[in-house]
Amino acid sequence: MKTIAPLRIRVVNSTEEFKGLAREWEGLLNTVPGHSIFLTWEWLYYWAKHHLGDHQIRILLAFDDHERLVGIAPFYLRRAKAQGVIPFRELRFLGSEAVCSSYLDFIVHEQHKPAVLQSLYRYLFNEVRGEWDILTLSDVPAESSTLDLWNELFAEAGKVGEVIGTTSCPVIRLPEDLHTYRAGLGRNRRYTVQRKTKCLQEAGRMKFTRATSPADVEAAFESVVTLHQRRWSSRSGGGVFANERARRFHRDIVGVLSERGRVSIDLLSLDGRPIAGIYGFVYQGVYYFYLPGFDPDVIPKASPGLLLLHHRIEQAICDGQRIVDLLQGAQSYKLEWSNDVQRSITLRYYNRSVRAVALKLLESGKQAAKILVR
Repeated sequence: MKTIAPLRIRVVNSTEEFKGLAREWEGLLNTVPGHSIFLTWEWLYYWAKHHLGDHQIRILLAFDDHERLVGIAPFYLRRAKAQGVIPFRELRFLGSEAVCSSYLDFIVHEQHKPAVLQSLYRYLFNEVRGEWDILTLSDVPAESSTLDLWNELFAEAGKVGEVIGTTSCPVIRLPEDLHTYRAGLGRNRRYTVQRKTKCLQEAGRMKFTRATSPADVEAAFESVVTLHQRRWSSRSGGGVFANERARRFHRDIVGVLSERGRVSIDLLSLDGRPIAGIYGFVYQGVYYFYLPGFDPDVIPKASPGLLLLHHRIEQAICDGQRIVDLLQGAQSYKLEWSNDVQRSITLRYYNRSVRAVALKLLESGKQAAKILVR
């Protein structure tokens, strides 16, 4: 890679400083085509507020010669022990744990990305080399130029990096009108939707509602929480909202994003009682299907969750959205509805430190052990 004059790097290491970045953050993010809602200041700030715990914010800001913000590396520093024995310090993307954020990345326009990544690389391996052991870039979109540019920097320096995971997000690329969409479903699926709708209608009065205004969203969100927990309470983990920290995060983010028209809570009711719900987001022409919930004891053969998803997809078309993103997880129902898949890659890079070497050896040993016992 051609060497470029380094940019000035400034570190943000407190939630108070992070709070003051909202306007600049949004201004820069709006220059990045195709970015997701999971890179917005709101999502990452409230993640830090509720999930950072004892870890430390390490947001790196890159400024050009005119003191313009041209790049953001939204990191935090996590301290942990591998196998409960080897202490290590890991730089990670904010939002990369606990809340299933997708499509994380550096925030930088393509025009400035080579200069920004080079400057961040130099900063990490020179000025703060002694402060971290491993760097994990979680859920970077497979098509992001970050992957090639960052790997090129590491390859030139002879440093070690590896892919440690991949995720798939089934998506529905929407046509412009309902007629085209329905025709594309095929006869069998159209019949299934009609049959299940009739089954539910015979059981009572069914009604679809959508809450988008802050006043309506709050009550509708609580219905989704109840339905989701009813579905998962008997299983291991107890559902997303079994954790108090998760409940606080989502109530905050729903409140903040609904003020900007970015939250959509959809409910399917039977005789006035919600029996299925979807908690989702609307952002930059994409509807994000974040979390569903349904009452498993109410007319299961009618599949109210499926009917609500079908209705929500049609609403997205009517609203002029271009994609329904079903987000992480290749569950069968997602694959049945989707017509494409977006993939993300998680990469790990090792610093030249004793701890990093020990971690790499430990990971290699675990892999060797797996091979031996197979």
